[in-house]
Amino acid sequence: MAERQPPWASRLIALLERGLPPSLLEDHEMRRRALLIEGTAWLVVLACALTVPVIAATTQGLGRVTSLAADLGTLALTLVGPWLLRRRGTSAAAGHWITGCVFAGVVYAVSTTGAFASPYWILLAVVPFLAAQMAGRSAGHLWSAICLLGIGSLFAADHFTDVLPQFHDPANYATTTAIYGAMTILAVHGLSHLADLAKDEAIARAEAASVQLEHADLEIERARILAQQAVAASSAKSAFMATMSHELRTPLNAVIGYAEMLVEDAEAEGLHDMRDDLVKIVGASQHLLGLIDDVLDLSRVEAAKLDLRRDRFAAEELAREVTEALQPLARTRGNQLEVRAPPASIVACLDRGRLRQILINLVGNALKFTARGRVTVHVRGETVDLAHFVVFAVEDTGIGIRDGDHRRIFEPFTQVDSSPRRRYEGTGLGLALCKNLVEMMGGTIGVRSQFGHGSVFTVRLPAEAPGRYEPAAPDVAC
Repeated sequence: MAERQPPWASRLIALLERGLPPSLLEDHEMRRRALLIEGTAWLVVLACALTVPVIAATTQGLGRVTSLAADLGTLALTLVGPWLLRRRGTSAAAGHWITGCVFAGVVYAVSTTGAFASPYWILLAVVPFLAAQMAGRSAGHLWSAICLLGIGSLFAADHFTDVLPQFHDPANYATTTAIYGAMTILAVHGLSHLADLAKDEAIARAEAASVQLEHADLEIERARILAQQAVAASSAKSAFMATMSHELRTPLNAVIGYAEMLVEDAEAEGLHDMRDDLVKIVGASQHLLGLIDDVLDLSRVEAAKLDLRRDRFAAEELAREVTEALQPLARTRGNQLEVRAPPASIVACLDRGRLRQILINLVGNALKFTARGRVTVHVRGETVDLAHFVVFAVEDTGIGIRDGDHRRIFEPFTQVDSSPRRRYEGTGLGLALCKNLVEMMGGTIGVRSQFGHGSVFTVRLPAEAPGRYEPAAPDVAC
C-alpha cells in the first residue's frame, strides 16, 4: 500500500503536472517519466543558475566567457525539453533532449578542466541513469554507449593531442569539486525522491481505482440480484393476474347471463322500473368483464403467452365494422364517427381479432374524450423498400393531451388525470395493451396531439405478419 504523501509533495506534483497533455497523465508509467523530465529540467536550470557565480569566481579571461556561455547555453537548451514534452505528447524526445544537454555540459566541463585530471568526469555516470529514468530502458543503454564513446574520445584527445584547453585553476578544484559534488548528490537525491513520489501516487491512484472497481462490481451484482428479483416478481404478478382474471370471468359471465334473463322476465311482466335497474346491472357487469379481459390480455402479453393468428382481410372493412359497433357511443356523446379509406382495397394478413381490439380501444378513447365533435378513422397503405404496411390513424377533435404526457399514456395503469375527482373513468390499461399488441405484430404506435385541439393516434403494421407469428389455427394461415 502506498504511503500517504505530505501536502508539499502533492503540491509539487500538481505544479509539475500543470500544462502536461492528458495523454501523458492517463498511463502511470508515462506520467512518472513526464514528472521526471519536468523535475530534471528545472533541476538542471537551477544548477546552471547557481553555477554562474562559481564560474565567475574561479575563471577569468577567455575561460570565463566560454564557460559562462556554455553554462547559460545549457540552461536555455534544457528549457526546450519541457516544450518538447508538451508539443510531442511523448517522453522519448524530451528525455533524450535533456539527457543530451546534461551530457554536453559535463563533457565541456571535463574537457576544459584537465580531462581525466578533472574532478567532474565522474558526472558522466549520472547521464545513463537520467536517460533510463526519463526515456526508458533502451535510452539508458544508448546513452551508456554514448558516454563510453565520449570517455574514449576524451582519453584519445588528452593523450595524443594538445587540443583540450585548461580554463580552471587546479588550485580551485577542491572548492568547485565540493560545490558540484554537493549539487550532484542533491540533484540525484531529488530525482530519486521525485520518482518515489510519482510511484507512490501512481500506486495510490491504482488502489483507489481498484476500490472503485470493487464498488462498481458490488453495485453491478446488487443490480443483477434486484433485476432477478424484479423479473421473478413480475412473473409472479403476471401469473397471479392471469389466474385471478380467468377465475373472475366465470362467475361474472354467470351474473351477466342471469341478469339478462331477469331483464327478459321483467319486460314480459311489465316491470319497467326493475327492468331499467337490471339493464344497469348488465351494463356494469359487461364493463367489468371488459376490464378483466384487458387485465388478462396484458398479463398474457407480459408472460409471452398470447398467441396471434393469421387472417387475411380488408383493412377498410375492419375499420367500418369497428365504427358501426361504436356508433351508439358516438351518438351518446354527440359525435360524428366516420371512416376514410382509398377506393382500392388494402389487404392485410394479421390477427384480425387483436387488431379489432386495438381499434375499438383507440376509437372508444377518442369518443370518450370528444364531445359534440368528430372522430375519423383513416386507413391507408404504405410501401417502404418493397415492404408493405397498413396504417390506421384515429383522429379526434377532443380535449387533446399535454406535451409532457405523450409517453406516459402508454404505461400500464397510467392516466393523464389520476386525481380522485377526475372527469373521465378508466383503468389506464387500454393504451398499454394496444402498444403491446401492436409491437407483438411487428408494428409501431404513436400519438400527435395539441392540448385543447384533439389528437391523432397512428398504428403502423406490416401488411404481412412477421415470421415470429405462431398461428392459433393452421387452417386460417395465409
